[in-house]
Amino acid sequence: MRPLLFLLLLLNWAAAFGQEKNVLVLPGKLPAAELDIGPYTAFYKDISGDTLPLETIGRQRFSPFNQKPNERTHPSPYTVLVTWLKFTLRNTHPTDTLTLLHYTGRHGLISLYDNPRLMGQTGISLPPQRRPSRFALFLSVPPGAQRTYFVRVVDYAISPTPVWSKLLTVPASIDAEFGPQALGQKLLLVTMSILTGCLFFMCLYALYSVVLTDDRSFLYYGLYTGLCLLFALNCIDSGFGLGLLFPRRMVEGWSPVSINLIGFFYSLFIAEILAIKSDFPPTWLVLRILLGFVAILAVLNVVEWQSARFFFNDYSLYDHVQTIPNLLITGLLIVTLFRSRSPIRYYLISGLLGLAGIGFVYAFLDLYVEDGSPVVNAFINYPYFWIVLCFSIEAFFFLLALAYRGRLIELENSRIQQRYAQDLEAQLAQRTREIEQKSRLLEQQHIRQLETEFEQKLVDTEMTALRAQMNPHFIFNCLNSIKLYTLDNEADKASDYLTKFSRLIRLVLENSRSELVSLQNELEALQLYIELEAMRFKQKVQFSIQVAPNIDQRYLRIPPLLLQPYVENAIWHGLMHKPEGGTVTVEVSQPQESWLHIEITDDGVGRQRAAELKSKSAGKHKSFGMQVTADRIRMINQLYNIQTQTQIVDLVDSFGEACGTKVILQIPV
Repeated sequence: MRPLLFLLLLLNWAAAFGQEKNVLVLPGKLPAAELDIGPYTAFYKDISGDTLPLETIGRQRFSPFNQKPNERTHPSPYTVLVTWLKFTLRNTHPTDTLTLLHYTGRHGLISLYDNPRLMGQTGISLPPQRRPSRFALFLSVPPGAQRTYFVRVVDYAISPTPVWSKLLTVPASIDAEFGPQALGQKLLLVTMSILTGCLFFMCLYALYSVVLTDDRSFLYYGLYTGLCLLFALNCIDSGFGLGLLFPRRMVEGWSPVSINLIGFFYSLFIAEILAIKSDFPPTWLVLRILLGFVAILAVLNVVEWQSARFFFNDYSLYDHVQTIPNLLITGLLIVTLFRSRSPIRYYLISGLLGLAGIGFVYAFLDLYVEDGSPVVNAFINYPYFWIVLCFSIEAFFFLLALAYRGRLIELENSRIQQRYAQDLEAQLAQRTREIEQKSRLLEQQHIRQLETEFEQKLVDTEMTALRAQMNPHFIFNCLNSIKLYTLDNEADKASDYLTKFSRLIRLVLENSRSELVSLQNELEALQLYIELEAMRFKQKVQFSIQVAPNIDQRYLRIPPLLLQPYVENAIWHGLMHKPEGGTVTVEVSQPQESWLHIEITDDGVGRQRAAELKSKSAGKHKSFGMQVTADRIRMINQLYNIQTQTQIVDLVDSFGEACGTKVILQIPV
């Protein structure tokens, strides 16, 4: 009741002693009180963008304060709101100086002029000064003097607050600073500090995750929460007069920049975490265009903020330019979220709807109260609290989305590991079966290889045995011949025979140690053998060895002692039954590169006549030498996987009588 009674007293005093209608007369020192001097205040709206000096303002026509439109219900079309107040005070006390504080509310910049002198400045854009009230300026009226004061109030149209005109005594301002209203401000400060701390820890978590995972989703989320953190710190620093971080910044100046950047990075965050670029290419194209426009707006906001030059004086146009792109981006993201099948879309939708819902309620329903409790007024009437609250809620839901995505990735990795383990087990089982199968195959192949090697060694042993059987056969025949020459006292012939015999023995021994010998060695041994046989039978045996000129005898290789049994058979079975003897002809040709063609021809009695005579020596030779040669050819074919072909042709003359035998050999080379 005390302030109300004092207010009535002052009004009565002013009515009794005031000489001018708009002059407030006061009697020197006053007790603690708060006086609304709206009836004694005039106002003027400066639409020039805060470019007119005080001298020019003083010549303008001021209107009664009660005609001033409410800034909340009548938004200005201009970007910067400049309101000038004018009031006159008279001090009637003869000795006391009237000392008061003028209070207009919380505004960006407040300047008090005692025409033409600037008496002081305060506001959100300036660091706090040591005075009883943050947004009140001292004025003083000497005893018996009258002063006219001008007050300039500057705000951005983005968040206007009502302009008041009140006088406070120093005790009253202290009550305002530390009373119920101050309690509401302190609770608001604590609440915003808690929200700012939450943003700090969310930003710290995101940046640490970027270092660990190099995930762009965490990078965009960290930039988004970091900008929200800077916005909240600026609001606290400037709004509550801390003057710690941004002593020369206006919260309204930083707000458009940070809000555009915040919208830019949270859009990139949602686009990255939902893979809009790959899953919704048309949406990504539109989103890129809108984000480019928002980035341009952010750059323009920075230029406006630093240069104090505004590109849009029409606030309605400015508001549309700033708001429409962000609304389109938010709507586009919400539609995309509903179209998406991602499990984390519900968290993102909750965050966007929380931001849009609270912002809509506060911005469009104009929740501004004047008659509530100081605590309610402090929270509801401070727009940046709601913005920080929206950012905190949205960042929290986005953090839940990241956490749930991490859980989904963990589950997916677990499923992948399980599938990978199952695939490994299946592959291991399959590989085990394949290895077992291959082991069995290798074992079978090894067994077959061993069998083949054994068979080859067996064949080789048999061939060696056969060659070993043929060597004593030759030696026996030759020794008989030497014996005959010795008995007949033919020493020269015996010596010549022994020389050829020794050469033949040397060739036979050398050739018998090899699987294959050159055609030259084989024919040389064959010639020595025929010469020895011709000497034994008193030159009844004639021979001829003919080799085609295109054959390289040193290059071609054949099995050793392959031709001798056939020549021996021709001599003993064909020629020895003819009194006059006969001729053995050996012809070697190579009709094809891979075949060697050998013909052994004799003009003896023929096989049929020889069988009829049943020569004793012939029988022995036939049963031994020819059989051995046939076995050797069979083993050679088996060992080298070739087809050596043998053909025996009985020759007849024009009368149909037997006139010899021809043996044809086809040897692969």
